[in-house]
Parts: sequence; structure tokens; C-alpha cells
Amino acid sequence: MAFVQELPARQGRAVKVARGQALQIINTFGTQVVDFWAFSARDLRVYLSMQHTRAVLSRLIPRAGDTLVDNLREPMLAFESDSSPGVHDTVIPPCDPARYAKLGCPPDHASCAENLHKALAALDLQVAECPASFNLWMNIPVLPSMEIEWRETVSKAGDTLVFRALIDCIMVMSACPQDIVRINSGKPVSAQYALID
Repeated sequence: MAFVQELPARQGRAVKVARGQALQIINTFGTQVVDFWAFSARDLRVYLSMQHTRAVLSRLIPRAGDTLVDNLREPMLAFESDSSPGVHDTVIPPCDPARYAKLGCPPDHASCAENLHKALAALDLQVAECPASFNLWMNIPVLPSMEIEWRETVSKAGDTLVFRALIDCIMVMSACPQDIVRINSGKPVSAQYALID
């Protein structure tokens, strides 16, 4: 049985996931966006790439059953299952200190970009830059006018996603701290995760 761990509100976690293993991510309360990244365990310069995945899939949002690719256009993850309605985002960059400064927040406001670096540091790892994230459960519809809207999640409590590693990976998650725009219903909360075989 998988050991479920907490992804605390406003924080990040990094997990080593061997080829063939999978990571399950759980939207505990149904309202939380989780920014997600994956890096090659052999070379952190190789990472899950949203722009390359969009090009391979010819679609903005991956679905369960899709293969997600890295920045070398090689298969990296199998998007194995999704119990939610499948509304996610690959366009919006991770929140960072500059984003919150422009929103008028204090300098110590947590951000997904900082959470990525802190989570990797906990494994004695570092990357030069924060890549674009796969924003799980983030609801950013593209309107007919080609504008976007920032909406609340449409997932429900307990919805889960499973990503299976096609190579040895470091997978990173951030329970998005965004509390100014409405994506987390105005109140970031915790999520959960579990490493499964």
C-alpha cells in the first residue's frame, strides 16, 4: 500500500522516482493548484517541457494516456490516470517573487518558483532556472477572443493524477501559494502525494 504524504500549503516537495515507478498526486480538498515539474535524475538540464509536450500532442492540455516529453523531445513521463475533469494548464508560468511584488505583496510571500528551488535543495540538488510547470487543476480557459481567464478549479476533493516515470526522475510539486487571484479559491491549502510501484 502506498504511503501518502502531505504536500503542505504554500510549500514544495521533491521526490526521486525510479524508471517504472509512479507518483500519485491528490487534490485533498479539491480547490488546490499544484505546480509540477520533472527532471532527469542523470542530468537536471533535461526537464519536463510544456512547450515541447504541446507540440508533440498538438493540444494545450495533456490527458490521461498521453506521453509527456522533455526539452530534448524524448519521452519522460506517462500520464497514467486522472480522476478529475481534466482541466489543467500548461501556459501560465510558475508564480515567483516578481509576480507577487507586482501584485503588491510583501517580499516574503511564498512562490512556486522558490518552492521548486527549496525542494531540490532538500535533496542537495539545484537548477539554474525554474522551467515552466505543468499546473495541475489550474483552470485558465482560452476564450474565443483568444484572451484567458483566471478561474477556480473544477476538481473535487480526493481527485488524483498519476505520472509514471519513463526514465529515472526527480519529480517536484508545489502547493501553489497564490492567494490574490482566484485560482485556489482565495485560500491555498495542502495536497497529498504518494510514490507507487
